[in-house]
Amino acid sequence: VYIPWNPDSETITVNTDSVAGTRKRDHVSVWFFDKDGNYAGNVQFHFYTLLEYWIEWCYTGRNAVFKPFPVAPPTETQKTWTLTYNYTERKVVLHCNGEEVLNEVLSSACTLTNWRDYWDRKPTQIKFAGLAPDSYCIE
Repeated sequence: VYIPWNPDSETITVNTDSVAGTRKRDHVSVWFFDKDGNYAGNVQFHFYTLLEYWIEWCYTGRNAVFKPFPVAPPTETQKTWTLTYNYTERKVVLHCNGEEVLNEVLSSACTLTNWRDYWDRKPTQIKFAGLAPDSYCIE
C-alpha cells in the first residue's frame, strides 16, 4: 500500500520497541516512490547486533554495508524515530527520541556513481517494510 507523502512539509514518525541483538530480523525500511511508482530512495535501520542504518542506492564497495549511527541512539526500548528528507538538498535526517542520530547529505555521503538515478526522483509516496515498526504517522 502506497502512503501519500510530501517531503517538503511532512515528516515520517515510526514507533518501535525492539532492542539490538534480541530479534535478528527486526528492522524498519521506508521506501520512497515518485508519482509514477518508481523507486526514489530507501532508508533502513535495523536492530540486529547493533543499531545501524543503510541508505539504499548510495553506497558501494567497502561502504556498501549497514553502518553504525554517527550518534548512538538512546538506549530506551521504546523508541520514536522521526525521518525527514529534504529533497532540495538531498539530505536524510533521522531523530530517535528527539535526538539527532543521522544527518546525511547524499551528495557528500554517496559513493555509488548512479545514486542520482533514484534520489533525483521526487518522492510523493512511501511504503514501510520490516518487522520492527509498531506504529507510524505522517505529520
